[in-house]
Amino acid sequence: MNVVLAQAYPSRIAAIEAIAVYPDTAGGDELRARAEAVSSAAQLFGSAAAARDWQAFGITLEILGLLADWSQAVHSAVIDADRFLRAGRLRYRSFAAAADHSAYGLALVATLATINDDLDVSVVPALRGAIAQLEMPIAIFGIEKRDRFGPFTAEDVAAKPEEIAVAFLEFMIDGKPADTVHSLSTGQVHDLDLTIRVSRWPEDAERLVIEPVSIEPPSTWDFPPFEFLKPDGPPPYVFQRQGRMALHASQGFNARPLEFRYAAEFQPQPKRDESIVLAGQRTLRLDGTDTSRHPLTGYGELDAKIIQLRERLRLEPQVSETDVRDLLRLLTPVANLMGQAVQDKRYPKPINEAMFQTDLQAFLRSNAAIGSELDVQGEVAGGKVDLSFRGIKIELKSEQSKRLLPDDCKKFAEQAASYAVGVGRRIALLCVLDCSPKTIAPFPVADGLTVIPVESGTSPVYIISCLFQGGLARPSDLSR
Repeated sequence: MNVVLAQAYPSRIAAIEAIAVYPDTAGGDELRARAEAVSSAAQLFGSAAAARDWQAFGITLEILGLLADWSQAVHSAVIDADRFLRAGRLRYRSFAAAADHSAYGLALVATLATINDDLDVSVVPALRGAIAQLEMPIAIFGIEKRDRFGPFTAEDVAAKPEEIAVAFLEFMIDGKPADTVHSLSTGQVHDLDLTIRVSRWPEDAERLVIEPVSIEPPSTWDFPPFEFLKPDGPPPYVFQRQGRMALHASQGFNARPLEFRYAAEFQPQPKRDESIVLAGQRTLRLDGTDTSRHPLTGYGELDAKIIQLRERLRLEPQVSETDVRDLLRLLTPVANLMGQAVQDKRYPKPINEAMFQTDLQAFLRSNAAIGSELDVQGEVAGGKVDLSFRGIKIELKSEQSKRLLPDDCKKFAEQAASYAVGVGRRIALLCVLDCSPKTIAPFPVADGLTVIPVESGTSPVYIISCLFQGGLARPSDLSR
C-alpha cells in the first residue's frame, strides 16, 4: 500500500472550486482539464475501492463540461447549441448503465438524472453546486496493481513531471464578457480585463507572464501582455488585471475573424521538471468589420444583424464557406429592400405572391453583384422554387389578410428546407411579405431577419427568414 492522499486530493479541490466557486466562469475546456486530472488521480489508488469513486467523479466532470459548453452556446446564440446537451445525455446514460457503482457513484448518477428531463439552461449552475456538495469518502491508501509477471517497482514506472494549471477564467472587453466571436470597432482603444487561476507556483519562479500570440499582421493590432508577481499564501491563486487593446485596421466583409491566443510562461523558467497546463478561454476571436465606413445595406441595425448571422453560420461545420458568402451577397440587397418596405411604404396595399416575386426579381436583377445569375422557377424536389442564386434557393410567400410576426414564418420553413436539401445545400432564403392592413406601428426592421433551424432527422437545415412589412398605417392614423 502507498499513501497517495496528498498526491490525489489537490485535483479534487481544484475541480470542486471550478464547479462551485466559479460556476459562471469555469467553462467546458477547464472542466475537461479538471476531469483529466481527477482521472489521473484515480490511477494512484490502483486496485483500491476508492479508485471507482475518483473515476466516477472524473466522468461527472466531463458531463458537466458538456453542459457548460451547452450553456455558453445557448447564451451566445450558437447554431444547434443543443448538440452539447445531446452529447451530455449520451455520456450520462452510458455512465448510469455501469453496474459497478459505489455508493458515491450512485449519488452522482441520481444527482445528474435531471439531465434526462426537459432541462433548462438556467439550472446548470445549481446542478454543478449539487454535485460539489455530495460527500466523497476520503481514501488515504492506494493498492498497487500487480500483473501476472510480478509486482511493479519504482524503477518500472517513470515519474511524471509535476503539473501546474493556469486556467483562463474570463476575458472582459469594455466591461462585457468576450463572445465566441466578439465585434470590436477599429481605430479605438478598448479595455481588456483578464481573470486567471493558478493551481501552484514554482519555487524558483518570480513572475508569471501572459502574452498574446497571433499570425495576424503585427501592424494591425496592439494587445497588452499581463504580468503577475509571485504571491504569498497557499494556492490556488486568482489574479485579475486590466489592459488596453486596439485593432488598427478593419477587415473585409468576407474575411474570417481575427484570432489571438494568450500563452503563459514562468520567469525565470523553473529548474525542476514541471509542466504547465493551460485551460479555459485563452483564445479571442474578433470581428473588425466596420460597417460605419463600409455599410452593407444602408441600415445600421440590419448591417449588425447580418454580421451576427454570418458568424452563426460560420460556426456550423456542415455549411460551406462558399454557400455563406453567396447567401450574404444575396441577403444584402434583400435586407435593404426590407428597410425600404417600412421607410418608403413600398407595399401599401395587399398583393399576391406572383406580384411580390416580380418586384423582388426586378430589384435583385438591378443589383450588379447578382444580375443574370438570378434564376427563375426551377424544378427542385418535385416542386417549383421561386428564385435561385448560385444554388441558394429563394422561397417567396405573401400574406394578405392577417398580421405576421417573425416567429410566424416558421410555418413556411419546411418547404424552403426541402428545396435546399433537393440541391444538396444546408441553407435557403425565405422571403415573406406581410401586406395585410395594419392598425398598429411596425416592429423594428432588423427583428424580421431571423434564422430558423429545420430538423431533418439527422442534421439541421438553416432557413434565413426575411419578413417584409407592408400595408402600414399612416403614423397620424395611429394617434386617433
